[in-house]
Amino acid sequence: MKQGFDCHAHVYPQVDEVKGSNYRPSRPAPLHEWQAHLEACELRGGVLVQPSFLGHDNRELLRILGELGGNYRGVVQLPKEASLTEMRQLDAAGIVGVRWNLIERRRELPDLEDPQWIDFLDRLKALDWHLELHLEGDRLPELFPALHEHGVTLVIDHLGLPVEAAPADDAGFRLLLEAGRYGRTWVKLSGPYRSPVRDLRPHVGELLNELGRERLVWGSDWPWTRHEGKHSYRDTVDWLADWVGDDDRRVILNDSPRELFRLD
Repeated sequence: MKQGFDCHAHVYPQVDEVKGSNYRPSRPAPLHEWQAHLEACELRGGVLVQPSFLGHDNRELLRILGELGGNYRGVVQLPKEASLTEMRQLDAAGIVGVRWNLIERRRELPDLEDPQWIDFLDRLKALDWHLELHLEGDRLPELFPALHEHGVTLVIDHLGLPVEAAPADDAGFRLLLEAGRYGRTWVKLSGPYRSPVRDLRPHVGELLNELGRERLVWGSDWPWTRHEGKHSYRDTVDWLADWVGDDDRRVILNDSPRELFRLD
């Protein structure tokens, strides 16, 4: 019986990036390939995240979601000017959140004193959407506290990209652990190769202790942009099995995503 969801993957049939993109994938990532991986690993569905190289042009993601059923959801990228009407239309199409990809230190962080950004965050809360944050761990203290104080549901990509081998020595990671008591912060157990820390098992253990398995989800990060060819899809599934026990893994794969992403 299929059980579980891949909560972080990218699908794009072509690689024509938008103006200002910071990278271009080495090859397309078609839907049928991702679904073949889901089938082989007995997963029910998942969450497609708007690829960064396509920016705010979410049309292809919406088209793909339109071909899929209730076991799939999407996360878009949007400008701060996006209206509540537009976002309600996206919600009806299966969108459940917005991603801020702020990786790479040359990128300026959003000014959370800007009234437009504050209104944008209010619209996320009105729709019960989450804000997915992709940011280096040592930069999290520059942005996370203000977002957390605003009360928006936060989903942190790739284990928060820790920069210190010991969780207690990592200021950004400590913020995630402290936020766990409020129940509005979730963390994706994905993309360990994107962190400078080689062994992330201590970090996963701390997340389990402080946030609980109910606030953790797993993602393959397929097709591993900028890290293509270094591992297989099955490897990403096995990493989760190495990090957590069977009981926790069942919750992280199935129960947590159903709640966070409103999966059928």
